[in-house]
Amino acid sequence: MKLRVLCSALAALMMTGTAAAAVVDVNLGDDSFSGKFSGPLPKMGGSGAQYDLGVLVRPDDDPDLLQVYGGFLLTGDAGARDFDLAAGLGGRLIYIDRDVVDGGVFALGGQLEARLPQANRVSFSAYGYYAPSITSFADFDGYTEIGGDIGYEVIRGGSIYIGGRYIRHDYDQFGKDAADNGMHVGLRLKF
Repeated sequence: MKLRVLCSALAALMMTGTAAAAVVDVNLGDDSFSGKFSGPLPKMGGSGAQYDLGVLVRPDDDPDLLQVYGGFLLTGDAGARDFDLAAGLGGRLIYIDRDVVDGGVFALGGQLEARLPQANRVSFSAYGYYAPSITSFADFDGYTEIGGDIGYEVIRGGSIYIGGRYIRHDYDQFGKDAADNGMHVGLRLKF
């Protein structure tokens, strides 16, 4: 059953991504795989907006982890004088399946990406999302995710990067658990 859910989620993400994605991002950790599709939405006022759809799996964990999300960010220039700094604020609806527990959260958060003018092929990114118990449902009582990466644009639109992420699940019955914690390497393609 879980394999069917994972395959369905990946297929849906790939079809959505190939139809309208501006960015395809995949990364591999020691025990995890993550894929993300994101792209622009129509301008809202004076700012831009983007959607993002993603999946994170840790199939060799005990219990296994399947996490699928869809999100929305209001994006724009963060106003830094000496370098290019883009920011986004918004939220994600996240479905989480850990074998014995499942449910989800609505998490608020954002992201930053910086590029130096004299080395514009190098990027620094950071993001974070948090959901308290009031926006968590089923077996979950909270959620925290933070991460970041350093990337190099090998060709225009194609970057490789090294990053790290920390994801903590808070459960109604079982306390807290670091669901994903570690380094990963990735490939980011902008179309």
